[in-house]
Amino acid sequence: MTTKHENSPYSLHSAELLWDSDGAPRAANYGDIYYSQESGIDESRHVFLSHNKLAERWQALDRETTGKFTIIETGFGTGLNFLLAWQLWQQTAPQRWQLHYISVEKHPLTAEDLRRAHRNWPELASLAAILQYNYPPLLLGQHRRLLNSAQVCLDLLFGDVLECIPALLDAPNSALNADIRARHCADAWFLDGFSPAINPDMWRESLFTCMGELSKPGASFATFTAAGFVRRGLLAQGFSVETVKGHGRKREMLRGTVTRGVSADAPLPAPVPVPWHLPAPQLPVKHIAVIGAGLAGCSTANALAQRGYRVTLIERHTPASGASGNPQGILYTKLSATPGDLNKFNLSSFLFALSHYKDLLDRELITGELCGVLQLVKSEREIKQFHKLKALLNDQTWLQFLSDDELYEQSAISLTGQAFFYPGAGWLSPPSVCQAMLSHPNITLVNNTTALQLTHHEGDWQILDAQQRCVLQADTVVIANSNDAKHFAQTAYLPIKAIRGQLSYLAADALSQSPRCVICHDGYLAPPVNGQFCVGASFDLHNKDCELTVADHDWNLGQLNNLASDLLKPGARPTGGRAALRCASTDYMPIIGAVPQLDEFKKNYRGLTTDARRKIPVAATNHPNLYVNVAHGSRGLTSTPLCAELLASYIADEIRPLPREQCEALSPARFIIRKLIRSQA
Repeated sequence: MTTKHENSPYSLHSAELLWDSDGAPRAANYGDIYYSQESGIDESRHVFLSHNKLAERWQALDRETTGKFTIIETGFGTGLNFLLAWQLWQQTAPQRWQLHYISVEKHPLTAEDLRRAHRNWPELASLAAILQYNYPPLLLGQHRRLLNSAQVCLDLLFGDVLECIPALLDAPNSALNADIRARHCADAWFLDGFSPAINPDMWRESLFTCMGELSKPGASFATFTAAGFVRRGLLAQGFSVETVKGHGRKREMLRGTVTRGVSADAPLPAPVPVPWHLPAPQLPVKHIAVIGAGLAGCSTANALAQRGYRVTLIERHTPASGASGNPQGILYTKLSATPGDLNKFNLSSFLFALSHYKDLLDRELITGELCGVLQLVKSEREIKQFHKLKALLNDQTWLQFLSDDELYEQSAISLTGQAFFYPGAGWLSPPSVCQAMLSHPNITLVNNTTALQLTHHEGDWQILDAQQRCVLQADTVVIANSNDAKHFAQTAYLPIKAIRGQLSYLAADALSQSPRCVICHDGYLAPPVNGQFCVGASFDLHNKDCELTVADHDWNLGQLNNLASDLLKPGARPTGGRAALRCASTDYMPIIGAVPQLDEFKKNYRGLTTDARRKIPVAATNHPNLYVNVAHGSRGLTSTPLCAELLASYIADEIRPLPREQCEALSPARFIIRKLIRSQA
């Protein structure tokens, strides 16, 4: 069983298994089996698929529309229930619908144990192989995986169920706050996990209260247990509860549906004090305009199009003409040994991006190479961080800790010192990523069109150009045009800054050694493409001109000399380059979410000025159907896929791909809240 420091942001205890003679796993830490020894498949189908009536419900879905069916499970275990639900979904559900499967696991199986368990079910081998390929590393938190071209959205929540399920409640209790939109998302519940007698910590009243809050009208549940307190807890939350015949040795089980409201004396979930991160209740969304066709805009347009929305993407020039137009971009992250919003987001977005791009590369939809990324550590502070992280993460496969001779073996460059190595990362062509994201039939691209002003009239947004002409009208708008977001009155307050970066191109024979992986130092060096190296990138907060400069070329070459003194051949000079302006926020986090109406927002939450912990269960006042997705800095390849999912989940009113505290840390309202708390607003 994996054990880490209890104070670590990565701490997780994986499952410790004993294997029966027939190859079935048993949880040593609970002394119980994961599934029926007679037939785990038959039991799972009987309890969870049949008694939630999934086949009948999925066959009845409207095949002419796009939709989502959400299952929440309380114990992922070997993934058997998920695989069977996925198999049934493929057999019965309409093509245009998505299965959203949310499952919690406190002690997840290792990848090797998962593969071993799946050998018992040959009929599920093809789906099991996809799950194994996309199985997240054993790290605390929420891990989203889009499978089979996003036909299935799997959210694996590694952690305690009594922490993970309440974290899905990102609004105050709807029974007490009628003006705040409730997060009713669950169509069905799989109440799985070890029995109440063995695992009493899971079967608590707080689980049932969250079920009542998260369930749609008519949502169903099924569970293998028939315990009386489970029945009473669900009855109080508005479920009808029926005792029916169990499977095999289990004589009885429970099933039911939401048929009425929560009982007046039923326990309520703990309230969320200040719901300032939430979008306001939306007007109907039919046509979405996305402004800006860089990585942020193209990824957002695709995530929305995948959900069935009609999207028009408006671009000042052509796609990937700004910072997203570099011929090579690096997929990487920077981690810290201490918890924090930036560190949590960096890790979540990086792991999601690895899976996202791996799928696109496997389907040959984008250009790039996941050749690995070597991140050198040089300063005393970085070296201390290296050793702390090594103590915490040395058992992971997605991150390795290298030194001295290992650096040459991995990079083919004469390097010394220490480095993080991300074997699943590498370089990508950002323009090819943008092009792949735009290739959805629901997306219309409008090039060479300037957007400088937004006005709202009779439920629609009008996008105006420099001559005050309306160039596009839509009911919903996403601002994703990087530094140009400052042009709009609604987002002019955002603390974003332009950072100039210049790349230098070198001929393939300009270096004495050619790297076999990406090397990140003060700059970066990637393997050559089309006969040239792409070296960069400079970092300039003061120059906003995108003309190439000799000084920045010299800086890039200087970083190569610092990397290895004999790497750059004498007399070698750049053959060209490219300069663009990155967009970053003052706290280096992206800015994702609904755009607040400043005056109303400050009035609603002014109580935070005198008491930062004050509970203010008031809905945020935002501009109707107006969102922003900017400030990805120099790691846009890494951050934009997950941020696009987050923004699309806001618009589609879905469960988020990130826990509530990370959504708050990304919200455009965070800057106002901080000023209120500091009495600066």
